[in-house]
Amino acid sequence: MGFAARRHFLAAAAALVAACSLPAQAAESAWPDKPIRFIVPSAAGGGADTVARLLAQHIGGVLKQPVVVENRAGGSGVIAGNAVLGAPADGYTFMLGFTTMSQLPATSTVKIPYQVDRDFIPVSLVARSSNVLVVNRGSVDVDTVKGLVEALRASPQKYSYGSYGNGSTGHFLGAQFLQETKTSAQHVPYKGAAPMMSDLLGGVVTFAFPDIGSALPHLNSDRIRVLAVTGDKRMATLPQTPTMTELGYQGFNLGAWFGLFAAKGTPDAIVQAMSAQIADAVKAPEVQSKLVGMNLDPVGSDPKTFATFFQTDLKRWAELADKADIRTD
Repeated sequence: MGFAARRHFLAAAAALVAACSLPAQAAESAWPDKPIRFIVPSAAGGGADTVARLLAQHIGGVLKQPVVVENRAGGSGVIAGNAVLGAPADGYTFMLGFTTMSQLPATSTVKIPYQVDRDFIPVSLVARSSNVLVVNRGSVDVDTVKGLVEALRASPQKYSYGSYGNGSTGHFLGAQFLQETKTSAQHVPYKGAAPMMSDLLGGVVTFAFPDIGSALPHLNSDRIRVLAVTGDKRMATLPQTPTMTELGYQGFNLGAWFGLFAAKGTPDAIVQAMSAQIADAVKAPEVQSKLVGMNLDPVGSDPKTFATFFQTDLKRWAELADKADIRTD
């Protein structure tokens, strides 16, 4: 092939490649040109559902396209995960995930049909929250975490802690507390936060690490007392309550979070665009006020920051699950 012919061939090949890429580029630039789905791994009315609907309403109005929330509860989030991965990775299906996404791989004794850090793209960390260490005053009338530790050491077989299920955040935090303080207490798992709080108020269990949303309505009761909060900073709703870290206890910068994910293969331009929409949404006064009212700290991170956070979270839960031998079916 002569030089002129070769040059003509290469030019034609380049034109063909460019032409083939045009449909994908056009699809990305036109996004969104149809409704977007936010799949939620829990039932309607829960925290994740409420967060998803707040975002959907705001973002749908900005993008001039409906953002539809679909609840796919069950299987500890696996049903929702399969629904997202089973849809085209075209930027029209996302999942509003939460802490369970980083806990389940560490605790499940059943094989999960996907790998969360391989098959999902972190889009944005939407919001975070903290848990609180609460004691029943009738069971152990102490004012400080140090006082609780001393009581546990004095009577190692006497006390118990509740959680809202095996492998839940409260279970992890309770196990971390016993590991850190070298104490022991019987773990009592419940099917949800409501029955656990009822038994904590009744003195059936001695202490617990409920999420702040579940605990807050009961904190004015004279039957329980909050000793500390988890997380990186004090809570606006409990400004006088110290963090576990402030008190010298390590490994308690854990808590609940909500984040948006896309399936692997979703165009990066769309991932970045949706991340920007989330960041703007959580700053909008009507969204921000409702998130704060749910005792959540709005974040709205970029994809890279959320990916780093998610990898760290996966590692921390895995280490604690192995150390405390936390397993779920």
